[in-house]
Amino acid sequence: MPDGLITSISYISTARSDLAHSDFHNILESANVRNEELDLTGLLAFNGLNFMQTLEGSRDNLNSCMRLIESDKRHDGMVIFSRRETSQREFPHWRMAGVLLVSDSREQETTIEQLLSSKWVTPETKQHFESFKSFGSQAQ
Repeated sequence: MPDGLITSISYISTARSDLAHSDFHNILESANVRNEELDLTGLLAFNGLNFMQTLEGSRDNLNSCMRLIESDKRHDGMVIFSRRETSQREFPHWRMAGVLLVSDSREQETTIEQLLSSKWVTPETKQHFESFKSFGSQAQ
C-alpha cells in the first residue's frame, strides 16, 4: 500500500437475538478505546437486528481490528461488502461514531444525517447507510 493511503472496510452482520441497546453502547465505548490505540475511525449503526459499520485506517491495524470484530460473539454472519483504498478518511472526527436506528425517531434521523453530512463521506457510503437506515426503521 502506498504511503498515505487509508484502507476502508464496510460490513453488515446480524446481532445476537438478545442484544440490548446497552450492549450497543458498550460496543461503542470499547471501540472508541481500541480505535484510539489503533488510529482507526468509523461509523457503526445498529437497527435492532443488524450492525453496519464502515471502519478505516492503516491496512495492518484495520485487519487486526477486523479479526477481533469477526470473533465477537455478539454478532455473526458478517459480510464485507466494500473494501477500498483511499487518500482521505470519511470519518476523521470520530474514533467510532454510532447511531441506534430502532424506530422512526426524528432524533435518530437527524443524527445519521449529521454523521453522513461530512464533506469527506462519499456518495457510495451515504447510500449504504441510507439503505441500511430504511430497513432499520422496521426493527423494534
